[in-house]
Amino acid sequence: MSAAAYQLPGEITRRGRDVELSFKHPAKVYHCKASPRAFSLQVVFQYKVAGARKGGTSAIMSGRPAMRVPAGSSVLLVVLLFSTCSFGQVPSAGCDSSKIALEDCTALTQVEPAQNLFTPTGSFSDHSALLAERSGVTTDRDPASGGAASAPVPLKTEGFHWRQALTESFTFLVIEQAYVVHTDFNWVVIENGIPFNHYWRDYKQSLSAWVHSGWNDGDPNWFGYVGHPIQGALTGFIQIQNDPQGAKLEFSKTKAYWWSRSKAALWNAVYSTQWNLGPVSEVTVEKYGTRTRAPWNYNGSYPCSKHCLTGVGQIDIVMTPIAGTGWLIGEDFLDKEVVRRVEGATQNRLLIDTVRVGLNPIRGGANVLHGKSLWYRASRDVQRMPPLAAQNTSSSARETSNTQAPNHGDVFFGYSHMGGISCQVTFSGAKTACDPFSAKAANLNGWNVSVEKKYLRYFGAVADFSGQYGGVSQRNFLFGVRGGASIGRFRPFAEALFGAVYVQGKGSATSTSETSFAEALGVGIDFRLMRLLSWRIQADEIKTQLTAFEQQNVRVSCGVAVRF
Repeated sequence: MSAAAYQLPGEITRRGRDVELSFKHPAKVYHCKASPRAFSLQVVFQYKVAGARKGGTSAIMSGRPAMRVPAGSSVLLVVLLFSTCSFGQVPSAGCDSSKIALEDCTALTQVEPAQNLFTPTGSFSDHSALLAERSGVTTDRDPASGGAASAPVPLKTEGFHWRQALTESFTFLVIEQAYVVHTDFNWVVIENGIPFNHYWRDYKQSLSAWVHSGWNDGDPNWFGYVGHPIQGALTGFIQIQNDPQGAKLEFSKTKAYWWSRSKAALWNAVYSTQWNLGPVSEVTVEKYGTRTRAPWNYNGSYPCSKHCLTGVGQIDIVMTPIAGTGWLIGEDFLDKEVVRRVEGATQNRLLIDTVRVGLNPIRGGANVLHGKSLWYRASRDVQRMPPLAAQNTSSSARETSNTQAPNHGDVFFGYSHMGGISCQVTFSGAKTACDPFSAKAANLNGWNVSVEKKYLRYFGAVADFSGQYGGVSQRNFLFGVRGGASIGRFRPFAEALFGAVYVQGKGSATSTSETSFAEALGVGIDFRLMRLLSWRIQADEIKTQLTAFEQQNVRVSCGVAVRF
């Protein structure tokens, strides 16, 4: 103890077999000392007066009552008093040597009174107020709020995933346009071999032709009544799987379900309008409704005599959102009424997954764009992991982070070979003998380099460059998307690329060179050799129009892909 120590009066009384202790407690912090002596107990309470002056005198109050109690009670009382005294000595023990006032001592700990954290009804309002008070947030219990009651902060609901939905829709658009360019390549490059040539002039002509067109657009009936509704259903599923409020809803008569599917129909209608009449649509890519692409008869012949078709019509604008939404709701109904019953009747995962894909094929395609398996269901395929398993998973993820193969993309470099070339007559598609310049672009050898960056789980953006040499020098500059999934050590993939091809002739006094728009559709497979290295084999069919004919050639490449 320090010099300014004083004794506090107290008394011990006995009531029957009980020992009762009472004393005055004018301060919060106190020191006490207990010492047992055989069959008696002597208790002395000492109190340190705050702010005692050095050299000052004060009255000393002391009380040393003693009484005899049984040995067992003495030991029990000593233990209890030591526990209490130790608790009381801990905060102020560091203040004794500093000889400063207790209220100015920084070693003291503020002790808050105990509060009932839970109300009788089981609410957490008091607990929330206590946490807010400790974190410095003003609540209705805080005097700083001036007595004004502040409403509780509502939980923030998860909003629509716009970026993901737009990315998936754009990927689907690229896949569809790749099919269009492949089947109608001659119309894509009809104007000097350049796509979108005279863009605004042709676009206005196409819109004018659509306004004055009828119901039929000239496509086969199954295009308008089956193909476009499938397109609408898939784009509707893209909206649903990116809407947290609708992704887990199943077919029902509830307001929430029908509101969710109405939003999907709206997304479907917007996508369909862009596909048919938008800036990157059938009319701008394939020149439908323009003066360049003249109208034709119902049998596809030219010139048109009456009841002409221009490739634009109201059928797709109407049927795609309406029939597409109907298709989507039909798959929801089958999933609820049929697939659910199969899941309740068997535990065979192969059978369940097969039924899911078979009865919901369009949902399966949207699942792939969303980075899920074909048979995934958001309403019931949520993995519920116990806390211990979750801890083990997180620890194992940290342990394997250094050994797991990266999956953000890859860089490929290797050997490439261009095979024999095939030429076709423009528009008719009839095969013909190639002109001398095109014939030289066969049996070329060279190199191929490509870079892929993943932006979705199964899809990545690709930049592909290659050079082949022989009778001519050919360089390819292609860009597009690639989709693939890993199966063990293998990763099969398919890709759709667009770009340009530059060909320069050799062996003549006047060098001849041609540049053409190019489109490539290809497939390939990667075999993982080690963590970062894979061996790749791929084949691409490349379409060009270097001369009056349309050229088709197959490029085969093999080499090493480095993953990053």
